[in-house]
Amino acid sequence: MESKIFYAKNSDEAVEQLLKSTNADKESIQVTVKEKPSRGFLGIGAKDGVFELKYELVKEKSELEMETVEVEKIKTVENNEIENNEVKEDEDRDKEEVNVTTEDEIRIAKEFIEELLKNADVNAEVDVKLEDNLIKIRIKGDEASCLIGRRGDTLDAIQFLTGLALNRVNKHSHTRVFVDIENYRSKREESLKRYCYKAAREVARTRRTKKLDYMNPYERRIIHSALQNDRYVITYSEGTDPYRRVVIEYKK
Repeated sequence: MESKIFYAKNSDEAVEQLLKSTNADKESIQVTVKEKPSRGFLGIGAKDGVFELKYELVKEKSELEMETVEVEKIKTVENNEIENNEVKEDEDRDKEEVNVTTEDEIRIAKEFIEELLKNADVNAEVDVKLEDNLIKIRIKGDEASCLIGRRGDTLDAIQFLTGLALNRVNKHSHTRVFVDIENYRSKREESLKRYCYKAAREVARTRRTKKLDYMNPYERRIIHSALQNDRYVITYSEGTDPYRRVVIEYKK
């Protein structure tokens, strides 16, 4: 018997590849799964399986039999094209259904956070709502505070990964994601405002430029917004992330 290795989503697809590439006797085909296919998570990490197909070649036929075989091949090709078109239409329809409503995105975002909390063995409540194309996810529970991280680094990573999960499902989505734990964002915002107001008063008094701590883009925007109408100072950012900071300078 002959033997070949094929990479495919399932055994039927592997057999189809064999029949298209060789004159194999369909009745003689023996399929051995060398490696099972993987669907991945949310379409991430999907991988074809590995199949070994053993088979015998079709023996020579008479002219009439060969004509019959050719006709059957044509029918098979036509049927395969019809089936492939139907599968493609179904896949396109499925994609459209995923991208149609924001309700699907809200559900996926919530399930992603809940799965993350489960894997981290953290008991907390997840509240999700949509406001102006922004999915706001608020995590409540004392145990969840451990997921905030230093200056919100871990929280920012969770927010980024949640947005990435949505992007995998709908690349054309205009919906953004906001994740907060125990109102950390609002507390951090108030703390940053007090910090920059104090620094601005110092710059106005001494007329010496002051460089603030390194901050992420979200925190830098808070500083710029808080001081944008200040009479005595101006602000700008310098450096490259993650070592980028706000500079407060005396307004000449």
